[in-house]
Amino acid sequence: MKTGVNPIVYIVHHVDTEGPLCESVLETFKRIEEIIGISIPLLPTKNNLIKLQKGDVDFLRPDEIEKMKVIISPHLLEYKSSWYEVDEMLFRILIADFRNKYKDSFGNGWIYNWHIMDHAGFKTNPRHRDMGYLNIYDHYMEIFSQSEDCQVDAVEWHFHPIHYKRQANLYATSYENSSWELNQVLCRRLIEKNYFPLVNRAGFHTERPDSNWFLEQWIPFDASNQSIENDDYCSNARFGDWAGAPHDWSIYHPDIYDWRKIGRCNRYIARVLNLKTRFRNITIDEIRKAFSKARREQCSVYLGVTDHDFREISVEIEEFYKMLLEVSKEYGDVDFSFARSIDAFRNVIGITGQEEKIDLDFKIEENLLQLDIISGEPFGPQPFLAIKTKSGKYLHDNLDFGKFKQEYYYTFDVYTVPLDEIASVKIACNDKYGNQCIKTII
Repeated sequence: MKTGVNPIVYIVHHVDTEGPLCESVLETFKRIEEIIGISIPLLPTKNNLIKLQKGDVDFLRPDEIEKMKVIISPHLLEYKSSWYEVDEMLFRILIADFRNKYKDSFGNGWIYNWHIMDHAGFKTNPRHRDMGYLNIYDHYMEIFSQSEDCQVDAVEWHFHPIHYKRQANLYATSYENSSWELNQVLCRRLIEKNYFPLVNRAGFHTERPDSNWFLEQWIPFDASNQSIENDDYCSNARFGDWAGAPHDWSIYHPDIYDWRKIGRCNRYIARVLNLKTRFRNITIDEIRKAFSKARREQCSVYLGVTDHDFREISVEIEEFYKMLLEVSKEYGDVDFSFARSIDAFRNVIGITGQEEKIDLDFKIEENLLQLDIISGEPFGPQPFLAIKTKSGKYLHDNLDFGKFKQEYYYTFDVYTVPLDEIASVKIACNDKYGNQCIKTII
């Protein structure tokens, strides 16, 4: 067992937590055609899918065959298509016996960061997702409540922007086009679950100016950078393009206009690579890069990996851990520690815990709400306001500003929501250190 005198590489496992996923053979064939840009002259049957997996075809170039075999590798197509299958996996991987098969330098077992999303705002659902606000969140909270072993884990934020067609299997990037659903998810979690996010994982690994600006208002930590050297996965900078962002495992502040550039924004972005998927995977060389940085600079390093709960997570952990142990043996003067994302960010950045924590006070006089910051400073320009009406509507609104980052006001009247129509009001406020203040106003 290590004493903690060596630099530490923090291993942070981010699970994009989306619930069950189905994909028919027909849809798999369509996806291959879209990704590679080909037409498959075969009927979409299981037998023909097996042929494609083996590369037993004569209508593709060798490089296209190799790319196709990665896309449809058996592991990637073995989806957890029901909650029964997801739960069976969870009950295996959440227990201490499983976690403790994978020990860090300090003898501690595996830790998960569950980035839970809501599938909401869609009109069609070809992949049979669990649709509805709080459905996946509530399911996981019930699972976690059944085991004390889950207390070491963290629950964090994940959001998929809504496509124009409101079809749940189509990628999109625009937060502006998804602002209603985005605020619905945040308001419902805050009002009903007393939850507000501290760490973001970008949906589809993708950020754009609108999501960059949204995150900069509310969420201080962002585990989304997938920059790698010689990234040839996406053409024309589509989906998950992080070209130009640091790829040496540095944490950085982004630029206000280009989230990939080092800039003067407030939030911190960490690098996170994929586990056993078809692109931007963690490799043994990438692990070496993190350990080498820790040794060379005598500093702590954030090494993030990510996957999904609709695939077999245990296989992905096993493969990664073998590489991790091999590298760890090469760097006896560097420790590694499994961590919650918030703890890894704090430790790598150098947040001591002695900083003044955010807190606020409030009062309502007649129909006027006044908020006063009594310690610390909000991360963004204002706290987050969530309102639930007696008719069951969830609403978010801006506050009115007094002294910047010190005083805020909100008037309940015909121009907003009259007090007699309100069932609940809550305020959430993060600070730049990852401290959080949530207040129930009504």
